[in-house]
Amino acid sequence: MAVCPWCVQVFTPSGRGRPPRYCSPRCRKAQFQRERTLKRQVERYRDLAANNLGPFRDYWTEKAAEAADDLAAVQLAARQ
Repeated sequence: MAVCPWCVQVFTPSGRGRPPRYCSPRCRKAQFQRERTLKRQVERYRDLAANNLGPFRDYWTEKAAEAADDLAAVQLAARQ
């Protein structure tokens, strides 16, 4: 028995080969797309923070930190 890190569904992997992490290709693709989106958000927010002066710099720095935390959580869930 295994648990899909994306949809948290319990599934039984076949007895052959390396055990899968995800219950379906759809969950694997959704995980990859979410991780890719978060990486792009972190980069974009960091660029905005670097290029803005004044009150918006702190806002974009905070948003970049939040996105980085979300990315770390998604990556950690995928590894377990």
